[in-house]
This record gives sequence, structure tokens and C-alpha cells, in this order.
Amino acid sequence: MTLYLREVKVKDQHIRRHGASAGTDRSLRHKAVALASILAAIALVVGSLFGDRGMLQLMEVREVAAELQREIETLESQNASLVEEILELRDSPEPIERLAREELGLAAPDETVFILRPPDP
Repeated sequence: MTLYLREVKVKDQHIRRHGASAGTDRSLRHKAVALASILAAIALVVGSLFGDRGMLQLMEVREVAAELQREIETLESQNASLVEEILELRDSPEPIERLAREELGLAAPDETVFILRPPDP
């Protein structure tokens, strides 16, 4: 009978050791999983903010797109005014004569040109 009790004691000790070890392993696994989850979440947040396709990059690209849209609108309005000027120059000679007088200093044959110069200092 004594031999049987020793075996039980040895088995109990072995089970206790194994049970304590399993509890520690589970605790370490839970901590490792929690740590890995936290690190993954941090990596996702950092990547979504600062990555190549992150929020900061998206805001910068939208700002550039808005600037380009404003530039397109300005160029379209300039283009429209130039088209009007071209049509005006094609239809009547007055704008051409005005430009010749103002920029080239030309005059019609029956006109007299007066040139006013500022006095010398």
C-alpha cells in the first residue's frame, strides 16, 4: 500500500507542475497575442496616416488638385477673352488701327501726330 501512495504523490506532484506550467504558458500566450495586436494596430494607424496612401498624402494631393483647378479656371477665362479679342480683330479694322497707333506710333495719312515729351529734369 505504501508503494501505491508514493505513486499517487508523484502523480499529484507531476500534475501540479504540469498544471502550473500550463497556466503560465496560457498567460504568456495571452500577453503575446495582446502585444502583437497592439503593435499591429499601431502599425495600421501609422501607415494610414503617414504612408504613401495615407491621410496626410491624400490631403496634400487634394490641395494640389484644388490649385490646379483654380489655374484651369483662370486659363479658361483668359482663353475666352482672347477668343473675343480675335473675333473683334477679324470683324473690324478699328482695333487693329488702335493697336497700330498705341504700340507702333503709326498714323493714318490724313492725321497729324503730336508727341509730348516730359520736360528734362
